Amino acid sequence: MNTDSIYALMDAVIVGSGVYILYLYAVMVKTGKLKSSMLIPQNIDIKKCKDVAGYIKYTGTKQLIFGIVAILCGGIGLIQDFTQTIGVIPYMIAIGIFFVYALWFGLQVKKAAEMFW
Repeated sequence: MNTDSIYALMDAVIVGSGVYILYLYAVMVKTGKLKSSMLIPQNIDIKKCKDVAGYIKYTGTKQLIFGIVAILCGGIGLIQDFTQTIGVIPYMIAIGIFFVYALWFGLQVKKAAEMFW
C-alpha cells in the first residue's frame, strides 16, 4: 500500500472519528447530559430519555473503549500506509477489529435506546 491510497484516507478518518468519540464521551460524562450530536440513534428525542444517568453508565465505558479502539486501529493503519513496516495481514486484522467493534457498539447503542427511551 502506498500513501496516496484510499486506505490512508480511511485510516485518517478512523483516527479522527476515534478522537471525536472520546470528545463526546468526555462531554457526556462531564456534563451528565445528552446532546443530539452524540452517538444516539437519529430518530430518538433526547429530551424523552427516562434515565440519562443510567444511559450514560450503560454506554459510557463502551464508548470510551470504542474511541480507543478506533484510534489504535486507525493509527496502525496509518503506520502501515506511510512506512509499510507492519504488514498487510496485521493491518487487515486491525481494520477487522475496528469494524467488528463498531458493529457491536452500534448494536449496544440500539439496545440502550430501547432500554432508556
